[in-house]
Amino acid sequence: MGQYEFTYEIPEDITNWVVRFLQKNGEEALADNLRGCKIEYEDVGLAYYAGLKGDNWNKRALDFTIEGTEKCIDFLKSKDRLLKEKIQKSLRPTTTGFLVRSIDYLINDEIEITLPNEQAESFEILSGDIHDALSKGEPTLVLDRLHTYSVRYLRELCNKHKIPISDAKGDSFPLHSLAGSLSKYYRENKVFQSDFAEQALKMSISMFEKYNHVRNQQSYAHDNEVLNKAEAMYVVSVVTATLTLLHEVENY
Repeated sequence: MGQYEFTYEIPEDITNWVVRFLQKNGEEALADNLRGCKIEYEDVGLAYYAGLKGDNWNKRALDFTIEGTEKCIDFLKSKDRLLKEKIQKSLRPTTTGFLVRSIDYLINDEIEITLPNEQAESFEILSGDIHDALSKGEPTLVLDRLHTYSVRYLRELCNKHKIPISDAKGDSFPLHSLAGSLSKYYRENKVFQSDFAEQALKMSISMFEKYNHVRNQQSYAHDNEVLNKAEAMYVVSVVTATLTLLHEVENY
Protein backbone atom coordinates (compact mmCIF):
# COMPACT_ATOMS: atom_id res chain seq x y z
CA MET A 1 0.00 0.00 0.00
CA GLY A 2 1.41 3.36 -1.00
CA GLN A 3 1.73 6.39 1.24
CA TYR A 4 -1.77 7.69 0.44
CA GLU A 5 -3.54 4.45 -0.50
CA PHE A 6 -6.28 3.53 1.93
CA THR A 7 -8.85 0.73 2.11
CA TYR A 8 -11.80 3.03 2.94
CA GLU A 9 -13.43 0.02 4.61
CA ILE A 10 -15.30 0.01 7.92
CA PRO A 11 -16.31 -3.10 9.91
CA GLU A 12 -19.88 -4.14 9.13
CA ASP A 13 -20.90 -4.25 12.81
CA ILE A 14 -19.32 -0.98 13.87
CA THR A 15 -20.96 -0.99 17.33
CA ASN A 16 -19.55 -4.37 18.29
CA TRP A 17 -16.19 -3.44 16.75
CA VAL A 18 -15.85 -0.31 18.89
CA VAL A 19 -17.14 -2.03 22.04
CA ARG A 20 -14.56 -4.79 21.73
CA PHE A 21 -11.82 -2.23 21.08
CA LEU A 22 -12.80 -0.36 24.24
CA GLN A 23 -12.78 -3.55 26.30
CA LYS A 24 -9.35 -4.55 25.02
CA ASN A 25 -8.02 -1.13 25.98
CA GLY A 26 -9.37 -1.03 29.52
CA GLU A 27 -12.36 1.27 28.91
CA GLU A 28 -15.02 -0.99 30.48
CA ALA A 29 -17.37 1.83 31.49
CA LEU A 30 -17.43 3.24 27.96
CA ALA A 31 -17.92 -0.25 26.54
CA ASP A 32 -20.79 -1.08 28.91
CA ASN A 33 -22.70 2.10 28.07
CA LEU A 34 -22.04 1.86 24.34
CA ARG A 35 -23.04 -1.81 24.08
CA GLY A 36 -26.75 -1.05 24.28
CA CYS A 37 -26.59 1.81 21.76
CA LYS A 38 -26.89 1.95 18.00
CA ILE A 39 -24.05 3.57 16.05
CA GLU A 40 -24.53 5.00 12.58
CA TYR A 41 -22.12 7.06 10.50
CA GLU A 42 -22.04 9.25 7.40
CA ASP A 43 -19.10 9.74 5.05
CA VAL A 44 -18.97 13.52 4.56
CA GLY A 45 -16.15 13.55 2.03
CA LEU A 46 -12.49 14.49 2.05
CA ALA A 47 -11.32 15.33 5.56
CA TYR A 48 -9.56 18.58 4.59
CA TYR A 49 -12.67 20.06 2.98
CA ALA A 50 -14.77 18.82 5.92
CA GLY A 51 -12.77 21.07 8.21
CA LEU A 52 -10.19 18.60 9.55
CA LYS A 53 -6.89 20.39 9.04
CA GLY A 54 -3.47 18.78 9.02
CA ASP A 55 -1.79 16.02 7.04
CA ASN A 56 -5.06 14.49 5.87
CA TRP A 57 -4.41 14.06 2.17
CA ASN A 58 -6.88 11.56 0.70
CA LYS A 59 -8.39 10.81 4.10
CA ARG A 60 -12.15 11.03 4.52
CA ALA A 61 -14.26 12.39 7.38
CA LEU A 62 -17.03 10.56 9.19
CA ASP A 63 -19.87 12.02 11.27
CA PHE A 64 -21.20 9.56 13.85
CA THR A 65 -24.63 9.33 15.47
CA ILE A 66 -25.04 7.30 18.67
CA GLU A 67 -28.58 6.46 19.78
CA GLY A 68 -29.39 4.94 23.15
CA THR A 69 -31.14 5.33 26.48
CA GLU A 70 -30.90 8.60 28.40
CA LYS A 71 -28.68 7.00 31.04
CA CYS A 72 -26.18 5.68 28.49
CA ILE A 73 -26.20 8.81 26.36
CA ASP A 74 -25.63 11.11 29.35
CA PHE A 75 -22.58 9.07 30.32
CA LEU A 76 -21.19 8.92 26.79
CA LYS A 77 -21.66 12.67 26.29
CA SER A 78 -19.70 13.31 29.48
CA LYS A 79 -16.86 11.29 27.93
CA ASP A 80 -17.23 12.74 24.43
CA ARG A 81 -13.58 13.66 23.90
CA LEU A 82 -12.31 10.28 25.12
CA LEU A 83 -14.93 8.36 23.12
CA LYS A 84 -14.10 10.26 19.94
CA GLU A 85 -10.41 9.48 20.47
CA LYS A 86 -11.09 5.78 21.00
CA ILE A 87 -13.40 5.47 17.99
CA GLN A 88 -10.74 7.22 15.93
CA LYS A 89 -8.09 4.72 17.02
CA SER A 90 -10.38 1.75 16.42
CA LEU A 91 -10.83 2.86 12.80
CA ARG A 92 -7.04 2.72 12.19
CA PRO A 93 -6.94 5.83 9.98
CA THR A 94 -3.51 5.05 8.52
CA THR A 95 -5.06 1.90 7.04
CA THR A 96 -8.69 2.78 6.38
CA GLY A 97 -8.21 6.49 5.63
CA PHE A 98 -11.14 7.50 7.86
CA LEU A 99 -11.17 10.24 10.51
CA VAL A 100 -13.90 11.10 13.02
CA ARG A 101 -15.22 14.64 12.57
CA SER A 102 -18.08 14.68 15.05
CA ILE A 103 -20.39 12.61 17.24
CA ASP A 104 -24.07 13.45 17.69
CA TYR A 105 -26.13 11.81 20.43
CA LEU A 106 -29.81 10.80 20.33
CA ILE A 107 -31.90 9.60 23.26
CA ASN A 108 -34.26 6.67 22.67
CA ASP A 109 -35.95 5.44 25.85
CA GLU A 110 -38.45 3.12 24.20
CA ILE A 111 -36.60 -0.05 25.24
CA GLU A 112 -34.11 -0.42 28.08
CA ILE A 113 -32.89 -3.61 29.74
CA THR A 114 -29.97 -4.59 31.93
CA LEU A 115 -28.06 -7.85 31.62
CA PRO A 116 -25.50 -9.27 34.03
CA ASN A 117 -22.06 -8.00 33.03
CA GLU A 118 -20.36 -11.31 32.23
CA GLN A 119 -16.91 -11.14 30.62
CA ALA A 120 -16.75 -14.45 28.74
CA GLU A 121 -16.76 -14.01 24.96
CA SER A 122 -19.95 -16.09 24.53
CA PHE A 123 -21.82 -13.76 26.91
CA GLU A 124 -20.45 -10.67 25.15
CA ILE A 125 -21.63 -11.92 21.76
CA LEU A 126 -25.08 -12.87 23.06
CA SER A 127 -25.42 -9.57 24.92
CA GLY A 128 -24.41 -7.65 21.80
CA ASP A 129 -27.00 -9.49 19.69
CA ILE A 130 -29.71 -8.84 22.27
CA HIS A 131 -29.01 -5.12 22.62
CA ASP A 132 -28.69 -4.73 18.85
CA ALA A 133 -32.13 -6.25 18.24
CA LEU A 134 -33.72 -4.13 20.97
CA SER A 135 -32.12 -0.96 19.63
CA LYS A 136 -33.93 -1.70 16.37
CA GLY A 137 -37.24 -2.19 18.21
CA GLU A 138 -37.38 -5.95 17.54
CA PRO A 139 -37.90 -7.74 20.88
CA THR A 140 -39.21 -10.84 19.09
CA LEU A 141 -35.72 -11.36 17.66
CA VAL A 142 -34.36 -11.41 21.22
CA LEU A 143 -36.41 -14.33 22.55
CA ASP A 144 -34.12 -17.11 21.30
CA ARG A 145 -30.81 -15.40 22.12
CA LEU A 146 -31.99 -14.34 25.58
CA HIS A 147 -33.03 -17.94 26.30
CA THR A 148 -29.52 -19.13 25.40
CA TYR A 149 -28.04 -16.37 27.57
CA SER A 150 -30.32 -17.32 30.50
CA VAL A 151 -29.43 -21.02 30.35
CA ARG A 152 -25.70 -20.29 30.25
CA TYR A 153 -25.92 -17.77 33.07
CA LEU A 154 -27.94 -20.03 35.38
CA ARG A 155 -25.57 -22.92 34.67
CA GLU A 156 -22.66 -20.70 35.69
CA LEU A 157 -24.37 -19.83 38.96
CA CYS A 158 -25.19 -23.48 39.65
CA ASN A 159 -21.60 -24.51 38.97
CA LYS A 160 -20.40 -21.76 41.30
CA HIS A 161 -22.48 -23.25 44.14
CA LYS A 162 -21.76 -26.89 43.16
CA ILE A 163 -25.38 -27.45 42.16
CA PRO A 164 -25.86 -30.22 39.56
CA ILE A 165 -26.75 -29.00 36.07
CA SER A 166 -27.46 -32.45 34.59
CA ASP A 167 -28.95 -35.77 35.66
CA ALA A 168 -27.21 -39.11 36.20
CA LYS A 169 -27.38 -39.85 32.47
CA GLY A 170 -25.64 -36.59 31.62
CA ASP A 171 -28.76 -34.92 30.22
CA SER A 172 -28.78 -31.20 30.95
CA PHE A 173 -31.50 -29.81 33.18
CA PRO A 174 -33.87 -27.32 31.49
CA LEU A 175 -33.95 -23.65 32.37
CA HIS A 176 -36.79 -23.86 34.90
CA SER A 177 -35.09 -26.74 36.77
CA LEU A 178 -31.92 -24.67 37.11
CA ALA A 179 -34.02 -21.79 38.48
CA GLY A 180 -35.66 -24.18 40.94
CA SER A 181 -32.31 -25.47 42.18
CA LEU A 182 -31.00 -21.93 42.67
CA SER A 183 -34.19 -20.88 44.46
CA LYS A 184 -33.82 -23.80 46.87
CA TYR A 185 -30.14 -23.00 47.47
CA TYR A 186 -30.87 -19.34 48.24
CA ARG A 187 -33.71 -20.29 50.59
CA GLU A 188 -31.67 -22.87 52.50
CA ASN A 189 -28.75 -20.46 52.83
CA LYS A 190 -30.99 -17.54 53.85
CA VAL A 191 -29.65 -15.29 51.11
CA PHE A 192 -32.68 -13.00 50.81
CA GLN A 193 -33.64 -10.37 53.35
CA SER A 194 -37.31 -10.35 52.33
CA ASP A 195 -39.99 -12.97 51.83
CA PHE A 196 -40.99 -11.04 48.71
CA ALA A 197 -37.71 -11.67 46.86
CA GLU A 198 -37.64 -15.32 47.95
CA GLN A 199 -41.22 -15.86 46.77
CA ALA A 200 -40.64 -13.95 43.53
CA LEU A 201 -37.71 -16.18 42.61
CA LYS A 202 -39.72 -19.27 43.52
CA MET A 203 -42.49 -18.10 41.18
CA SER A 204 -39.90 -17.56 38.45
CA ILE A 205 -39.61 -21.36 38.13
CA SER A 206 -42.98 -21.58 36.37
CA MET A 207 -42.15 -18.36 34.47
CA PHE A 208 -38.98 -19.92 33.06
CA GLU A 209 -40.92 -23.08 32.20
CA LYS A 210 -43.35 -20.99 30.15
CA TYR A 211 -40.38 -19.19 28.62
CA ASN A 212 -39.11 -22.54 27.35
CA HIS A 213 -42.40 -22.91 25.47
CA VAL A 214 -42.21 -19.37 24.08
CA ARG A 215 -38.68 -19.95 22.84
CA ASN A 216 -39.52 -23.30 21.22
CA GLN A 217 -42.96 -22.50 19.84
CA GLN A 218 -43.22 -18.72 19.42
CA SER A 219 -39.77 -17.42 18.50
CA TYR A 220 -37.49 -17.50 15.48
CA ALA A 221 -35.61 -20.46 17.01
CA HIS A 222 -37.78 -22.61 14.72
CA ASP A 223 -40.28 -22.14 11.90
CA ASN A 224 -42.94 -20.71 14.20
CA GLU A 225 -45.71 -18.16 14.23
CA VAL A 226 -43.85 -15.69 16.42
CA LEU A 227 -45.09 -13.84 19.48
CA ASN A 228 -46.39 -10.30 18.99
CA LYS A 229 -44.12 -7.37 19.79
CA ALA A 230 -45.87 -6.24 22.98
CA GLU A 231 -45.83 -9.67 24.62
CA ALA A 232 -42.28 -10.36 23.41
CA MET A 233 -41.11 -7.14 25.10
CA TYR A 234 -42.90 -8.14 28.30
CA VAL A 235 -41.17 -11.55 28.26
CA VAL A 236 -37.79 -9.89 27.70
CA SER A 237 -38.39 -7.37 30.50
CA VAL A 238 -39.47 -10.00 33.06
CA VAL A 239 -36.66 -12.43 32.23
CA THR A 240 -33.93 -9.78 32.27
CA ALA A 241 -35.27 -8.37 35.55
CA THR A 242 -34.96 -11.85 37.08
CA LEU A 243 -31.41 -12.28 35.76
CA THR A 244 -30.50 -8.87 37.17
CA LEU A 245 -31.87 -9.90 40.59
CA LEU A 246 -29.72 -13.04 40.53
CA HIS A 247 -26.69 -11.00 39.51
CA GLU A 248 -27.20 -8.52 42.35
CA VAL A 249 -27.74 -11.32 44.87
CA GLU A 250 -24.52 -13.00 43.78
CA ASN A 251 -22.63 -9.73 44.25
CA TYR A 252 -23.93 -8.66 47.65
